[in-house]
Amino acid sequence: MRFINYLKFRGGWGRLGNDKIKRQDGANTTTPVYIAVDDTKTDGTTTTSTFGYLGWEIVEGTNAGLSARLFDSRLSIESDYYIRDTKDAAIPVLLKLQPGSVLKNVGVIRNSGFELAMTWNGQISKDFSYTVGGNISTLKNEVRDLYGQQYIDGGSAEFRQRSQVGEPLLSFYGYKVAGVYQNQAEVDADPIAQANGLVPGDFKFVDQNNDQVIDDNDKVFLGSYFPNLTYGANLGLTYKNIEFSMSIMGQSGNKILNRKRGEIIWTNDTNIDADLANGLWHGEGTSNKYPSAAALRRGWDQNFSDYLVEDGSFFRIQNVQLAYNIQGSKLFGAGMPNARVYVTAEKPLTVFNYNGFSPEVSNGIDRQFYPIPAVYTIGLNLKF
Repeated sequence: MRFINYLKFRGGWGRLGNDKIKRQDGANTTTPVYIAVDDTKTDGTTTTSTFGYLGWEIVEGTNAGLSARLFDSRLSIESDYYIRDTKDAAIPVLLKLQPGSVLKNVGVIRNSGFELAMTWNGQISKDFSYTVGGNISTLKNEVRDLYGQQYIDGGSAEFRQRSQVGEPLLSFYGYKVAGVYQNQAEVDADPIAQANGLVPGDFKFVDQNNDQVIDDNDKVFLGSYFPNLTYGANLGLTYKNIEFSMSIMGQSGNKILNRKRGEIIWTNDTNIDADLANGLWHGEGTSNKYPSAAALRRGWDQNFSDYLVEDGSFFRIQNVQLAYNIQGSKLFGAGMPNARVYVTAEKPLTVFNYNGFSPEVSNGIDRQFYPIPAVYTIGLNLKF
């Protein structure tokens, strides 16, 4: 096939150790005890051991893909399907016949997905050429084994995260909001509202099992901080001495925990994001999304729910540059240096719906991240 200039199929398997975990966990304890033997106080001890050494976690990876150059090498393709299993993951295991847990190398977590990168190089004339490229990557994170445990809870305070077989690691876990109680008649007609002393302006949570009680049995998975799709693209144009380049990037499918909203009840800070401030319930029909201002500091409304978990998707123009190359010897005579004049904009635009300052949040938990600044540069390079 003449349009194929290069084609290579690839496959691989390997293992890599991770030693960035604790060396050991648990403890050996000795507790004094006293009993009566023949009316005589007798001293004794009991010992308990949960101590154990931890080994390295093992990342086992398998991949298959291809590399190709087509149409006189104008089109380049790189694609891979991968599976990466973290085996012997150090996870907390509940102790038997006593409270608490201890870390053991018994967990299995899988990351799998598809990666594709394509680039097209074109030459329209001797003075005009261009390059267009793009890439996508998918990710499915899944807990595969928890040593027989149904789930492991994580997170802090009210902000519950749960790892469960078949779900992403440390998924957000809480209630779904069904709306806001609009009037007293609606409150009076709802046994849940009556049992919890609710008033108009409070959240209405979904009763998942229809038992007229809101409790842990009504909590569901609210999403993961892992994006299931990341993407990028770049464009390069060259016309005579003028060069233009632009790159974009983005991701989707991930969730962010807005802890600033969730910590209102514990602080005196009255600052809230604009969407919440403008959308607060202040009378019948004014909002079915956000509660009243008074409800923000009531425990019921601060239960962990999808009110605190937001979409973390974003699109960004990562970099734009326009440059002009000056050939000094041609313009000014022999001995003059070549020069390059350029203007650059780094991260000039980021589009997102999250009600925080930045959608790029490590581990998906926003404790007040600051905005990522846009940087504009004008420069001159001289080459002697």
